[in-house]
Amino acid sequence: MDKRNRPALAYLLIGVTAAGRALLAVPEAVALQEVSLTMLAVVGYILLAGKGKLPLLLGVGQLILELLLCGAGQGGSWLWLEPALRAADLWMFWGTALLMLRYTGQNYKVMPAVAAVPLAVYSVAHFMPTMVSVASVCFVAFSVVMLWYAAMMVRAYNTARVK
Repeated sequence: MDKRNRPALAYLLIGVTAAGRALLAVPEAVALQEVSLTMLAVVGYILLAGKGKLPLLLGVGQLILELLLCGAGQGGSWLWLEPALRAADLWMFWGTALLMLRYTGQNYKVMPAVAAVPLAVYSVAHFMPTMVSVASVCFVAFSVVMLWYAAMMVRAYNTARVK
């Protein structure tokens, strides 16, 4: 790959990040892995900063939330906010997916709409201790849809690489 092809490199980094996050499979106890993957995505967003700043801002927001979640998991003062921080982090991830699909010129209506349904159910069920199994199933469904997003970003990488 040509190292000067910044869009191709950015799409590859963002696609790898999406695949990695989708394969984490559980939202709890993976905050450190999420931080590492989000750093890859932020590098990709920096490479694409000329197209728009909003994915970069959302990526930095995700990074901040994930760092807070790393501390919350160890009994920090943020522990009571953990469900809200987790939901906000995932919605920011969804927002960057929507924006990146728009920037790559791909169909950005179907995948985000399909991903929003299990994410919305997860966001509500995650706050209720009696709905833990529903939240888990919805998170897995969201992760599977994010694999779809990862495949779309790898397709964008291939298109940018060939140009």
